[in-house]
Order: sequence, then structure tokens, then C-alpha cells
Amino acid sequence: MNQRSTIVKKIILTISLLFSVLLSNAQFLNSIGVTLGGTAANQKFKFREPVSIDRKKYVFGFNASIFGEFLSHDYIRWVTEIQYNQKGSIDPQPEANYPNRLQYLSWNNYAKVRYEMYSIIPYVMVGPRLDYNLTQSTSSRTITGKFIPFHVSAAVGGGLEFVSYTNFKFFVEGFYNPDIMPAYISSPLFVDNKAFELRVGLKYEFAGKKESCNTPIYVE
Repeated sequence: MNQRSTIVKKIILTISLLFSVLLSNAQFLNSIGVTLGGTAANQKFKFREPVSIDRKKYVFGFNASIFGEFLSHDYIRWVTEIQYNQKGSIDPQPEANYPNRLQYLSWNNYAKVRYEMYSIIPYVMVGPRLDYNLTQSTSSRTITGKFIPFHVSAAVGGGLEFVSYTNFKFFVEGFYNPDIMPAYISSPLFVDNKAFELRVGLKYEFAGKKESCNTPIYVE
């Protein structure tokens, strides 16, 4: 447990230093914000002997994040965020249902492509996530060890930002988040996570960074 705490502290310190460097350049930073949402997650059990794939049932949890949005290009942005997320599955067996629950701390990076309209700004985001397993509570009989501490997943999603003539912007977005590499590895079994997320968020856009390309401009 002490080793995990040390790793988490190092991750937070490294990411904090990165954010500090990025935040020090005001022209590079466009906005900062927070999100909160729900997660529907399940898992794929891939057995080696005999070769088979067993898809489990969904569990539901929540997610939350803090993020920074960088660059002020009209159509392309970069978003980096630190996210807490709950994943896992229900393993149904004839005798009982076995819940598997995981908690992750993730560092997510997305390319964001957006298009400004009069009242909304639709956008899509895609990029990798580096997932760190904070805790696991697993009861499936085939899971006999620990999920690996770090693994990589992908995220693709989209959302709507609502145009506001203040510095505060409200948005809703959804993501599909499958693992790129297994989250659990043993000699007879690999486990992949998969999740769907629905989030709402609020961001603060710094002065001088407001929408411009297609939003209406009123003149007297």
C-alpha cells in the first residue's frame, strides 16, 4: 500500500509540474474547467486455454475531472485532464453474480476539433488515456491476482458547448473508452475494460480567448 501511495504522489507531482509549466504561458492556455458524470462499464474476459471470450455485464459508477484547454485556434484545440473514474463489471455465474469494481486515476490527452455556430459549439475529441489502478475489489473466481498498475486506453467522444457571452461556458459530452492493452494479465486470462461516459462540465475561458469565427457580432 505504501508503494502505491508513493507512486500516486509521484504521478500527481509530475502532472502538477507539467500543468504549472503550461499555465505559466498565458497565451498557450485557453481555459480551465471541471466535469462530473456517470460511467457504464463492463469487461471482456479472454481465456487462453481453451481460447474463448466472455463478455460481462455492466456496472455503473461516476467520474470527475479537472482539465486545461490549450491553443486558441478556431477549429483545433488540445485538452489535457486528470480524471477519477470507476470501472469493472458483473460476472454472472449459475450460482451467483460476482461484482468486480475498479477505481482509476487517469491522465487524458485529446485532440479537439470544434465548429462555432450561433448558439452551440459542437466538437469531437480523440486521444489516449494513461490509467493508474487505484483500488480493486474483485470477486470473480477466475481473477486471482492484481490488475496491472498502469495501462493505456483510448477515448473518442463528442459534445456540445453552449455559447455564452460571459467567461463561463457550460457543456455536455460523451465518451467511448476501450482499453488498448489488457488491464489484467495472467497465464490463463486477459481482461479488457470498456466504458461509456456521459459528463457535464463548466469551464472558465480567459479574457481575450472568446469565440469568434462564426458567432454573431452585434453592432449598434
